[in-house]
Amino acid sequence: MTRAYNMKLILFFVFAFFLVGVLTIPTSLAQDAVPSWIKNNAKWWAEDKIDDFTFAQGIGFLIKNKIIQISNLPTTPDGEIIIEKDIVIPSWIKNNAGWWAENSISDSDFLYGIKFLVENNIIQFQSDVDYEKSKNIEKHLLDWDTIVNDSKYAYDGSIRLQSKFFDYVNYTVKYNAADNYIYDDSEPTLLESGVWLYQITGDEKFLQKARIVANVIEKSYLYDSGIVMNVHPLTNTVKISETHTNQSILSDVAQLALVDSNYVQLTKTLADAVIEHEINHETELFYDSVTLEGEPLDRSMYMSYGGSVGLESLLLAYEATSDTTYLDQVKRTILAYWELRDKETNLIPSWVYTDTGEIKEPFMQQYGAGIFLKVLLHYYYLTEDADVYKIIEDYTDAVVNYFWDGKTWNYRVDYDGTVRSDIIEANYGKLDDALFLVYDLNPARFQKAYDLAKSDYDFSFQDKITMTNGLAIHAVKDDGSPASRESMMTYAFIINQNPAVRLYQDTMEPEYIESMKNFYEKVISHHKREYGYIWGIDAYTLEDTPLGVNLNQRATGIIGNKINLSFVPSDNVKIVWTKIGNFEITEPFIVYFNDPGRFNAISFDYNEKSIFFETIENKGTVTFSGAIKSVLVDGKNFSNFNEKTLNTLEGKHSYKVTLMD
Repeated sequence: MTRAYNMKLILFFVFAFFLVGVLTIPTSLAQDAVPSWIKNNAKWWAEDKIDDFTFAQGIGFLIKNKIIQISNLPTTPDGEIIIEKDIVIPSWIKNNAGWWAENSISDSDFLYGIKFLVENNIIQFQSDVDYEKSKNIEKHLLDWDTIVNDSKYAYDGSIRLQSKFFDYVNYTVKYNAADNYIYDDSEPTLLESGVWLYQITGDEKFLQKARIVANVIEKSYLYDSGIVMNVHPLTNTVKISETHTNQSILSDVAQLALVDSNYVQLTKTLADAVIEHEINHETELFYDSVTLEGEPLDRSMYMSYGGSVGLESLLLAYEATSDTTYLDQVKRTILAYWELRDKETNLIPSWVYTDTGEIKEPFMQQYGAGIFLKVLLHYYYLTEDADVYKIIEDYTDAVVNYFWDGKTWNYRVDYDGTVRSDIIEANYGKLDDALFLVYDLNPARFQKAYDLAKSDYDFSFQDKITMTNGLAIHAVKDDGSPASRESMMTYAFIINQNPAVRLYQDTMEPEYIESMKNFYEKVISHHKREYGYIWGIDAYTLEDTPLGVNLNQRATGIIGNKINLSFVPSDNVKIVWTKIGNFEITEPFIVYFNDPGRFNAISFDYNEKSIFFETIENKGTVTFSGAIKSVLVDGKNFSNFNEKTLNTLEGKHSYKVTLMD
């Protein structure tokens, strides 16, 4: 549209404004009193001291109180005028508002001009349907206090358990909750847990605990080879020839290094050992485990489990250290694994022999496909590598073509396209989430992937085909009958909040958030034990099962990652949770099987009850579970919020939101 045309359009509106205002003024309206605060609002709006939404609230008052007579305008059930949070009023009306505030235009002139603009949709209010769908969403959100307290319960339980049996607390002892039995095995779970509690609280005491664990690893458990020893607290022995790996520990240490640069060197030590000892550099594939001296033991790479952990740990190591050695290795391994695909289907196997590249298991699980896509996405976010983008395209197409059964994802599909298992397995969210992120790379290219991911989530979770007693069943048949009875904390629970928040934002259907809240509450209540939460129970009887009786000492992070259920944006607002390379991701980023995920563009201060958003983009709303006390935008005071709803501005801005105690 040309500038000349724009001016003609504006002049037409101005003419219409005055025509209606001057020629159709009943005396009754001219005699109605207009509250002085509305005129003040008009003056401030004309001077850009208040925004369109605030000025529109004054218009809503005039309509509600019949000072402006408008029929068929949407209202709430209690008669309130519904005002869009992102309402835009044409700027040229500000001149008229200013003249009215200065008494250069009569009340009647101005009011009838506004009447004309509303009735002709030049000033548009929100539809009642949209309002009814989005109102009271806060009642379906998880409270920040709840998430912190539930997450901390697992953390404190691990410390109490360790203190019960030992006079030190660094690693956590493995524990059978049903039999009150400890194993001669410990893990550095307080490292991951400490980082996660620090992320959702900002409390340094949790970060300090993570530091203590990392320091113990570096001082006491690091073998000459750079491989970290397994810890046996009962026998206090070192077993050189048993299975060891740095890959999971490297992921934990690298995430600590991303918030505390003092651990960059330890990250490099662990990553260098992975490259030297845990990869066959002829095939570029990972070993699942090695001896303390670095000799291969489990000579296979399982992409759905340890293989993905190894790749992700090196990507995190690169982010923490900027050492391209780790980034280059990941690409070599991705390309090597991709070469093992079936060239007709473009499907990959889940499990291969490291030294030869031969196939150990030809199938891939639906969640393994999602995990592989997440690894590809992480690498692409960092590099924008065209080769890897092409793999993302080809593998996404292959998954869409061969895993979809018309309702959900088949559980296992061989790399030649043969369906190995058609059950509905509870890790479907890993693939759904990955496909939503793939869609964000190129919406036109990946529309079908998005549509199927949404359909899968709707059928599997929202329609409750995989649910009983409010819990997600490990596996069911297409008709909902049991295939595996467990409710497991690592399955649907670990990731489904990401698809839930995404689909709520895309559809504004509160049921997505409501379902996740109910699911969360059921998992917490039924998995809770004296020292934390157990891995699994029978979803039908709610009794313990042999598969899940051990204490889940990674529950702190798994619960903590539900923090994105404590506030939600409207459909046009982009909250950046994670920045990787040049990409801004609107969720905590979760990759491998037990990964609680991470974020780096939002910081929480639980003591102050404040949340700092590095980037929120676009005009709309963010609704919180708690009441808002104050807001800063780009460091300046901001007053455009209601009790639990922040009204955001056009463009990109930083926000600091402080909630009521």
